Amino acid sequence: MDTVKARKQGNAVMVTLAKKFNVPEGKEFFVTKEDDGTISLIPKVDDYFENAEPGQFIDQEDTIAKNFSTRGNELDNEN
Repeated sequence: MDTVKARKQGNAVMVTLAKKFNVPEGKEFFVTKEDDGTISLIPKVDDYFENAEPGQFIDQEDTIAKNFSTRGNELDNEN
């Protein structure tokens, strides 16, 4: 297991990641800190729906849900 040492740079504390982790320069992450002190970096993914054409991601199940209509008693135990 690799170890790193935090260092102060200006008003921030920095942790350097080794090149072997293949983290591209400029990559954005969400950062979380758990109660036990564990810090996780979660890669921010691009919104792949951003440039989608209308209807591009609709499939058969979406069509079924779109045409579904309720009767009003779906949660009753007797029906």
